[in-house]
Amino acid sequence: MRTLRDERGSLPVALLVTMVGVLLSTLLVSTVIAQNTNTRTQIARVAALNAAQTGLDVALAHIRASTDSDGDGVLSKLPCVNLSGAVAAVAGGTRSTYKVTIDYYPVDPQNRSDAWLAANTIRCIIGAGAFSTPGYALLRSTGTYTPNTANTAPTTVRTLQGTYTFQTSDENISGGLIHVYKTSTTTDLCFDAGSGSPTAGTPLTMKPCSAGSVAQTWTYNANLTLSLVSSKTPTMSLGMCLDAGTSPKAGAIVYLQPCAKTTSPQQQWSYNDSANFEGTSNGSTLNGTCFNVQQPNVAGSFVILGSGANCRKSYNNVQNFFPEATAGAGAAGAAAGQLVNFEQFGRCLDVTGQKTDADFLISWQCKQAPNPANVAWNQKWTTPTLADGTAGVKSLVTTNRSGLYCLRSPRSAARGQYVRIVSCSASSTSLELLWTFYGNTGAYATSYTVVDSSGYCLSPTDPDAASPDLYSTGQSISKIVVAVCDGSTLQKWNAPTSILQALPLKDIKES
Repeated sequence: MRTLRDERGSLPVALLVTMVGVLLSTLLVSTVIAQNTNTRTQIARVAALNAAQTGLDVALAHIRASTDSDGDGVLSKLPCVNLSGAVAAVAGGTRSTYKVTIDYYPVDPQNRSDAWLAANTIRCIIGAGAFSTPGYALLRSTGTYTPNTANTAPTTVRTLQGTYTFQTSDENISGGLIHVYKTSTTTDLCFDAGSGSPTAGTPLTMKPCSAGSVAQTWTYNANLTLSLVSSKTPTMSLGMCLDAGTSPKAGAIVYLQPCAKTTSPQQQWSYNDSANFEGTSNGSTLNGTCFNVQQPNVAGSFVILGSGANCRKSYNNVQNFFPEATAGAGAAGAAAGQLVNFEQFGRCLDVTGQKTDADFLISWQCKQAPNPANVAWNQKWTTPTLADGTAGVKSLVTTNRSGLYCLRSPRSAARGQYVRIVSCSASSTSLELLWTFYGNTGAYATSYTVVDSSGYCLSPTDPDAASPDLYSTGQSISKIVVAVCDGSTLQKWNAPTSILQALPLKDIKES
């Protein structure tokens, strides 16, 4: 007879299996719900971002439409109100919307503080447009995704901002004051033409500096002439230039005369090693005459021609002049072996005081000579030939002062760390001496930058910073550092004007 088996252990096992099954099914449901929630959240984030991008596109279209029939910009047509709208609904959403604010600025607003942005906005009124010609527009677009009642995703908001660069001509917008050297006890005096439209034969005088004065705003042109910006008219396209006369001699007054259609030596002025404007008689060599203030520290004093030692002394209010960076770079540039900063476009990379052991380099007024080969060594650099593309060209940056000197990076962006020059050999491979030069990379942020081996960009210090690190001689002369690359114009060198027109928006980022 067969004995019955003990089945008492089966019930607990069955219960255990059932409990495991319930737990697994619960976990699976939770996982599916979590995945669905994550999916909805991702859809919401993408939809909000797309709406913000749409807002930027719409604002850009409004700005670009602010033109006349010839395609020239019209200030009164610039949008002065917030723009808003909706985009097509996506799955689970009722709609996505955007709202865009547009603020206009005379200079690049990138990396500026909120206080600076608020203080420097160009006023804009509906129907009248911007009160002055802007250089840049800062666009901020907020995209909002709103879910429908069946959707558990939250309302999602994302904000994009970008900077639009207006396509303006350097010839029309360049211009700055030209100061005489100032001490703590002397008056800040500038070149003055008497009015914005002086007649031929008007003497050049020194008057208290007034930012924006049409009688004091000058351009330093590529042919080494100094012209009054406001004097350019349809009938006098070159304007009025500073003229030494047909027989330059010490003591002669400098006058304004119509700029010659064919460059005339008597209207050419080279910014020399002693911060003076020196003349030429033949267009190829300096003639030893220069600008002098006839009566130092006297408003209304004439500017006359000096000669000899009166052209080569340093730091006095008779013969040392400081054009603002916006006056222009004259003939300086890559062809002359100089590195011209794009934002401070009248200033060049300079070995301070022509001292090879200087603790830092500076961004100094670009030096000139009728023959570019004669520009002083401390602004002449051997750099690689650039090609378009993203690869860049790695090279030493050298200058020659009774031997070869290389540009040395501190490979640190910390305050107080400066670029300088050190004695080197042409075959050096030291990391602190190697730089990568970029031409037009196809991307605004990286184009025309000079990057060290640690990935930092060559840059002047920012004179508008809250606590600026400047050269002690005044006139807002920047020191040279390396900084975290941010795509700003302060970090671009020998860049053509056309780079500002390469891309519709720059510095696009989420905020």
